[in-house]
Amino acid sequence: MDSDCLSLLPAVCLVLADPKQSPPDDTSLEKLLDWFKELHSQSNGQVLLQHQPCLLEFISNVCTSKTTDPAILSFTLKLTGLLAATTQGFNLLDEGGLLVYVFEREAWGVCDLWEDASVRSGWLQGLLDMLKHQQALGFICGNGLIKVILQLQNDRSLFVACLANQLLVHILNFLTSSNMTSGSDVVGSSESSLRPDWVSASSEIMNAVVEALSSEDCPRVLQGLRLLSLVLSQCGEPIISTLWKDVLVPLEVFVNRGSESLIQTLITVLEAALGTPLLSQSEYKVEELLEAMLGDGNRKECFQCAALIVKLEKCPEVLKRKATDIILLPLQCVSTQPQAEKEINVVLKEQLSQKASCISLLMQSLSSLAQLAHTKYLFEDISIHSITSSVALLLRMCSGHCPSSLLHINAFTHLIGCCKVQRCGLDTLGALSVYEENLDLRKDIFGVLLDYLQSPDSHATVLKKTFQAVKRWIVCSPFPDLLQFISHDLFPVLEKRMCDLRWEVRDSTLEFITQLTAALNGNSGFSEALHTSGMVSVLLSSLADAEGYVRASAVAAVGEAVTASFHQTVLVSNSKLLEDALMQMMAILSQDTEGFPRRAVVQAFTSWLKGSHLIMALESSLSSVLSLGGSDFDWEVKMHTLELAEVLMEKTLTCCPYAVQNFGSSEETRFTQALIKFKDFGLFDLLFNSLFDCDRPVCEKACALLVKLGTLTAETADLDHSILVLNVCGNRWGDEVQRRYLNKQQAKASVCVTNGVTGSDEGTDCDLHCTKDISLPKILQILDLDDMQRMLTLSSDHVVNSPRSLMEDILSAAQQSEENIVDCY
Repeated sequence: MDSDCLSLLPAVCLVLADPKQSPPDDTSLEKLLDWFKELHSQSNGQVLLQHQPCLLEFISNVCTSKTTDPAILSFTLKLTGLLAATTQGFNLLDEGGLLVYVFEREAWGVCDLWEDASVRSGWLQGLLDMLKHQQALGFICGNGLIKVILQLQNDRSLFVACLANQLLVHILNFLTSSNMTSGSDVVGSSESSLRPDWVSASSEIMNAVVEALSSEDCPRVLQGLRLLSLVLSQCGEPIISTLWKDVLVPLEVFVNRGSESLIQTLITVLEAALGTPLLSQSEYKVEELLEAMLGDGNRKECFQCAALIVKLEKCPEVLKRKATDIILLPLQCVSTQPQAEKEINVVLKEQLSQKASCISLLMQSLSSLAQLAHTKYLFEDISIHSITSSVALLLRMCSGHCPSSLLHINAFTHLIGCCKVQRCGLDTLGALSVYEENLDLRKDIFGVLLDYLQSPDSHATVLKKTFQAVKRWIVCSPFPDLLQFISHDLFPVLEKRMCDLRWEVRDSTLEFITQLTAALNGNSGFSEALHTSGMVSVLLSSLADAEGYVRASAVAAVGEAVTASFHQTVLVSNSKLLEDALMQMMAILSQDTEGFPRRAVVQAFTSWLKGSHLIMALESSLSSVLSLGGSDFDWEVKMHTLELAEVLMEKTLTCCPYAVQNFGSSEETRFTQALIKFKDFGLFDLLFNSLFDCDRPVCEKACALLVKLGTLTAETADLDHSILVLNVCGNRWGDEVQRRYLNKQQAKASVCVTNGVTGSDEGTDCDLHCTKDISLPKILQILDLDDMQRMLTLSSDHVVNSPRSLMEDILSAAQQSEENIVDCY
């Protein structure tokens, strides 16, 4: 905020304090507050209040006004807290009693403003911003504000209640920090080193937590538990151990009572306790509480609790194993044999007999199992082979196939066609592919997955999950008959799915083929199977699909197929495939009306160029791709084209050690040849046109590439400039180059005239604006790329959202309001 902005501040303060004026919107006030924060942080000890006394007057006027708007009062409370965050600012505000007046709500001109949630949140935020030094803590404790904060902890506004909790934790944390104990050890320090009102405040907050947990009011209990979890995760000793001792008894009551509404919050509290020294001390019973929540698996809440415990990062192994055994019970129950049915508890059987609870329990069980599989968790009491078989059986049941021995299970009718369980089960089945113990189950697993792919009843989202599971099992568990399975079983199903009436299915199928081809890259048998099975022809025909998303996925699939085939140089059909792919892709890039396929084409070229086999084969098409992509209306196509240009530059300059300052003659020659090749490809036209594009990301990318190119040309001292000449006439960027050069020459000439200098040697360049051809180094010099790059890094709205513009808008709105009032008379 410069001096011009500061000169506007008194007028802005008058407008904001005027109750007759409509207040600016909340966003403008927040932005104004952000600029105050920035100015306050850059003041270098110079207190803003000393240089801008209008702020003191503004704060006083707002708080005493009988008609203050809630938004302005909230802004004032936040601003006051910000200004009082330094001891100098605090003292200036406190000298005339203004600070007490601001935060003592009974002193406000309009007391019912407190009913507005924005005012309460502004009051809390102001105190939170202020609490940066001991005087602020003394102010809060000495004026009885702790009691108000504790009341706001149970506010009807969730945002206000959360802010109150944050402030209470900040106060406790401030009390236990080293600077509050005069440098003594925090844990070992005695309460005598603290002021009596600080000790009282600490006790008041902790007693409030205990009282909340002892309450019969569920919302109050929840707020108490939330505050407790924040204290455990953010505060230190001795607060943690002292508070935990006081709340241990009510916590044990909650756990033993098994209240379903409190389980999630209780787990959050215990999870926070696991990250503290409380876990290592048996008297605090952290592990015992978690184990008690699990129980023996015969309560409704234990499954939710087990699912939460399984996700904990820091958890005792014994406890995690018990939670794992419980969370697997629903899955085992639906796949158990009649002789084992008596072992299933009554509560679980009752829940599985109801559709909603059955689906919920199975999804909890499956998602927890998938999470354990991602970490390759070692199951002890049950084999991973048995677990995987149960998941496969569950998926068969969902598709309507159930062994006669399991028809007695009531859950079977709830599972038929249930997409939720199918999707979750397929995710879990895919995750279980990492276990080597499951290798002998591959035939059964692929049988289940093929059934889903072939079924006409499979939902599009279920098919997508099935493709993901198939890919994971193929990649993680390759087997001798893999290629035969892909050719004879998988490809025919994929061919049918690519003719599906649902575009989502066709799209998922093509995505799967792309991923599978990339995963098996280098496998000559798979590449050969792609061609001999006719899949390549199907992929090429999908490039003409009626849906743009499908065409984009088809481009990616064809691109990957081309890459895979060129890794196997023995295939005769390589050149034919590339020729067909190039012809259709160029047609898409030049004629397709949707952006997704065009983006995919440029990305495919970039992927090809990154490889080492296709560089020579693509040379004839690169200039067309760069030209079409650079002139596309879609800014993402242009960005992808610039990424292609970047790869082209890197590949072409690979043999040129341009990072070295001094080039040898051979390096200079290669670098010159590279630049000539860039010119032939139309790379320079692309970069210069993109530099003046209407989309800022495109300009930034082009500028970065040109800066890099300029650095390389500057490092090549003996570069022949006459070879690198570009035509600047008849194109947009050339006109801009000439305009900038003229401006620079005119400015230079005016300086010379002012200084009385004549006869300068600038005549050699005076007619540059009439010249048709200019060398590349000269163009880069004229453009001043470093300055352009600096300007481009600024946000696009840096002028509109500047503090000066913001203040001018506020003043302008006030002026228009006054004119409208005059017009009424």
